[in-house]
Amino acid sequence: MASSEVPDLSKGEPALKSEITRLNKIVRALMDRAELSTTVQGSDFSLFQTAIMLEERVRQRTMELEAALRENEKVNHALRDSEMKFRGLVNQSLVGIYMIQDGKFSYSNPKFDEICGYTTDEMRELSPLDIVAERDRPLVAENLHKRIAREIDHVHYAFHGLRKNGTEIDVEVFGSTMEIGSKIALIGLALDVTERARAEHEVKVLQDRLREESIHDGLTGLYNRRYLEETLKRELISAEREGHPVSVIMGDLDHFKAVNDRYGHLAGDEVLRVFGALMKSNARGSDIYCRYGGEEFVLVLPGMARDKAAERAEQLRSAMAAVPVLYGTTPIIVTASFGVATFPRDGSTGDDLIAAADRALYVAKAAGRNRVTVSSGPIQQRGPSVLDRS
Repeated sequence: MASSEVPDLSKGEPALKSEITRLNKIVRALMDRAELSTTVQGSDFSLFQTAIMLEERVRQRTMELEAALRENEKVNHALRDSEMKFRGLVNQSLVGIYMIQDGKFSYSNPKFDEICGYTTDEMRELSPLDIVAERDRPLVAENLHKRIAREIDHVHYAFHGLRKNGTEIDVEVFGSTMEIGSKIALIGLALDVTERARAEHEVKVLQDRLREESIHDGLTGLYNRRYLEETLKRELISAEREGHPVSVIMGDLDHFKAVNDRYGHLAGDEVLRVFGALMKSNARGSDIYCRYGGEEFVLVLPGMARDKAAERAEQLRSAMAAVPVLYGTTPIIVTASFGVATFPRDGSTGDDLIAAADRALYVAKAAGRNRVTVSSGPIQQRGPSVLDRS
């Protein structure tokens, strides 16, 4: 073997030591042979020279092998050091790490075991679906099948997990697929996002509540003017496209200021709540009922012609006048006046339609109150304000 040959490190340290021992035995045998030949046959310079050259080559080879052994030890030490660092990072990770092979968890770090509530030994006996809530097992099974079939290499999804003690948690998974030998292995990261999901749900509930509060009147629970403006515009667009009418009823409590002055503002609030409840109870599912402002209320009736709308307004008027509002034990008799306008005859926009109903309402007030007036059509000049007709 030439001294320039590179030692085969793949043999490992035991093989290298064995090679050195073997070469030393060869040198010893040749030296013994040279000495024996000199005794029996006399001095043989050629044999002696060969032995010297061989000993030098063996010495060089031994130095090379010893250097290779030292290098191999450095490599092994570096590998052991890297493995220790890697295992330390994995074991201290705040993220669950797992590997699935042959339908079982072949590896899981302590965090993943903690998330699932099992010991490491118990995890090795489980399949992935054992830690999934029943309602989400089809979802997880589908993702596992696609990864094993190599239809997809990476996944990111969430599911409801099932801990050993039976409690459900929210789990978010990032997974990939790899081959180890000739087998498919599924590698994944898992996060317990239960608290995050709970917080997100609470934020959504709060947002929904704030949304509801932003479009509802706090006193009566009816929609407010902001919501009316948003929805009436959409209703008129739909009505124009499909060719059906939209009627608007505007109602206003008669002499409401006198109610506040005589019985107090709390009594006035109760009157407003009763009138709002009356508007709501006389509305269809498609109708829009709102408190427009102060003691003024609006009822939008999609698909309803003006005659039917006038009948509805009359029902509201008579119902309000028939039953006194009870404030504690005190009955308060309150009436209301109503104006009716219909799209497209009385206006082509929401503002025009509200203005037409408002003008009709003023006519009802001027005619003695506690009555219904239907708009006579669009007018360029708006009538007096609400403040003039209490």
